[in-house]
Amino acid sequence: MSARVTIKLTVNGRARQVRVPAMKRLLDVLREDLGLTGTKEGCGEGECGACTVLLDGASVNSCLVPAVHADGALVLTVEGLARGSQYSGLQQAFVHMGGSQCGICTPGILVAAHELLVASRGRTPTDGEVREAIAGNLCRCTGYQKIVDAVLSAAASVKVRATAKAKPKAKAKAKAKAKSKAAMRAKSPARRKAVKVKPRKAAVKAKARATRRAKPAAKVRATTKARSKAKSKTKAKAKRRAPIRKASR
Repeated sequence: MSARVTIKLTVNGRARQVRVPAMKRLLDVLREDLGLTGTKEGCGEGECGACTVLLDGASVNSCLVPAVHADGALVLTVEGLARGSQYSGLQQAFVHMGGSQCGICTPGILVAAHELLVASRGRTPTDGEVREAIAGNLCRCTGYQKIVDAVLSAAASVKVRATAKAKPKAKAKAKAKAKSKAAMRAKSPARRKAVKVKPRKAAVKAKARATRRAKPAAKVRATTKARSKAKSKTKAKAKRRAPIRKASR
């Protein structure tokens, strides 16, 4: 047996530390030292995929990984898929659609399927993509079709939930953006200047309009006044000439 080493790793989001032989299998560290017995051993040769876990986000056969290689790594096992006592959507789909039978291969298949769904980023993978993702996991019970159906069902439900969550977020983001723009406009010096200048400009414009309207009226009044003066002058001249005409007669 190799010398013992202290290994620090994060398993299912929790920091863990163990002192084990450097070449001890990661599978045995998880089951024996950390008590995570959800990961199963099938063939012990990396052929069946029952011991699949995610090591820094990539699926590996933990029966082939020396413990020392997991030092400082992020490890996800089947126990990390659930939130406390609540199964994930993927696990629930396996239960409802009969994707799990004897349970030996199921943990590895769940982890491999989880990796696929994370990589799909809300997109529903194709039938072929699901089959390729679980190609390294052997199952002698279900014939694979129920497993594929369960993964596709879980992917569709994840997409629906993501869309439902995205709509309120998008609306809230748009409202926040509009408020931010309004606040920025109100705070800017140019905006404050415009607000102050606007009433002055409005008063000037109103005065100009009033002047334009007053000019024709004043012109009419002046013309009328001039005409009345001209008539008065004409009448006065006529009166002065009238005695002269009478005298001449």
